[in-house]
Amino acid sequence: MEIDRETKESIYNFVNSLAKVTHKEIEGYLAEISEDTRFLDSIAGKSDKASGKSPFSLKVLAIDKPSYLALYVLNRTIKPNVVVETGVASGMSSSYILRALDKNNKGKLFSIDVPWHTVTQNWKAHFSDDDLKATPIEKTSGWIIPDFIRSRWELIIGKSSEKLPLLLEQTGPVDVFFHDSEHTYDNMLWEFKTVWPALKKGGILLAHNIEATNAFADFERSVGGEHFSVSGVNNDGWNVTTGAKIKT
Repeated sequence: MEIDRETKESIYNFVNSLAKVTHKEIEGYLAEISEDTRFLDSIAGKSDKASGKSPFSLKVLAIDKPSYLALYVLNRTIKPNVVVETGVASGMSSSYILRALDKNNKGKLFSIDVPWHTVTQNWKAHFSDDDLKATPIEKTSGWIIPDFIRSRWELIIGKSSEKLPLLLEQTGPVDVFFHDSEHTYDNMLWEFKTVWPALKKGGILLAHNIEATNAFADFERSVGGEHFSVSGVNNDGWNVTTGAKIKT
């Protein structure tokens, strides 16, 4: 995997702001994941299971490269015990989190998801018959996650509004929370307010697509402190930003 200098620098600034880690250590983790052929080949192999007209991943993988690399480096750096994620879809971000936990040899990822085909109108229009025969996307959240890192993953199917409070009671203190579910103001703000008390001191709240609404900015004002961000372009060509706050 090629990682350009600008992406490396943005990831360094983001992770260093959250974890106070050296440039050398971050460079090492970026080199580690960019040379991880077992992991990358698995992702590529699953994403190319389609008609061959174009990589299957381009149709469903929305998270941007700086964000999923930052998720990997951050989780390698802080070595969390409990990571909670809302929103899975194909499982690209989940994969990078899980690979970091796998490399750490500790921690577990709990993911809450409503399969995207259940909330996307006319979703089959995006796929050919060959696509659907090759990969039954309509049946699986996290279908792209490599099999060899799934042992540290627990998937909870349902809406975060119904599943998140109970999950937080079960997990105990959360080290890292990543919002990537429905990007509406009400849902984003509710998730932030719900998970914040469950974050341990020094825990990190992450949110993808913070530009979608004012929820992240309003939440930040309500709890105070700084926020940090990393931006990139997703596979749909949209500029997206992942924001982060540390619970002090």
